[in-house]
Amino acid sequence: MNDKYQPLNVVAVFAHPDDEAGAVGTLMNHSDRGDNVYVIMLTHGENASSLIGSHDEITLIRQGHVNQIEKIIGAQYRLMNLPDSGVFPSVENAKHVARIFKQLKPDIIITWGKSKTMGVGHPDHRYTHDIVLDAISYARYNEDNNTLEPHRKPISLYTPNLGDDPNTQNCVYVDVTEQHDRIMEFFNVYEEAYGEWPVRAYKLAGMLMTGRMAYVKYAESFQKINWRTARKYLD
Repeated sequence: MNDKYQPLNVVAVFAHPDDEAGAVGTLMNHSDRGDNVYVIMLTHGENASSLIGSHDEITLIRQGHVNQIEKIIGAQYRLMNLPDSGVFPSVENAKHVARIFKQLKPDIIITWGKSKTMGVGHPDHRYTHDIVLDAISYARYNEDNNTLEPHRKPISLYTPNLGDDPNTQNCVYVDVTEQHDRIMEFFNVYEEAYGEWPVRAYKLAGMLMTGRMAYVKYAESFQKINWRTARKYLD
């Protein structure tokens, strides 16, 4: 890494452990480059239907997954305590995430979008997007008894493209070819949580297809969200 390079703070916000599959190669790229990579999960994913056990037992299994994934990606994880399948865009929840943003001071945020295929498929996913948008605004305010400085730096906001036709004007492609083996390690850990759902195969097919569009072997793609594009989510 260049001695003059200033590491970025990259913060991914998702609802459940394993949701980060759509951006895992990109997070690995940032970690390898020397950036500070953080992943915030709003829940522990304790309702994973493929896992057997009590609420507390599944929570421990999910925490164990995260402990392994942190090392594979090179990221720091934070698991909040919102209920799985009970994420809702309240002021309280958004301000909780905003406090984390004030601490981490993100330059880049990656989160769920309002995808027609995936984001809308689970309420926790689409509400995570709403919470993040509100949290970015609340992080700019001087609250918390002035114990945390507002975070007013410009933030680049990205949402993974998951099956939708990309808007080429705002579509960003990331070459993740070098991360193939580590991405497979990622799925080795989360496989039991996915159960019969073939997420590994879906991910590989998606990276190959996106790679063709980006003229590399494997790639991930994202929508860059600015105020103009965000309006369609806020209206």
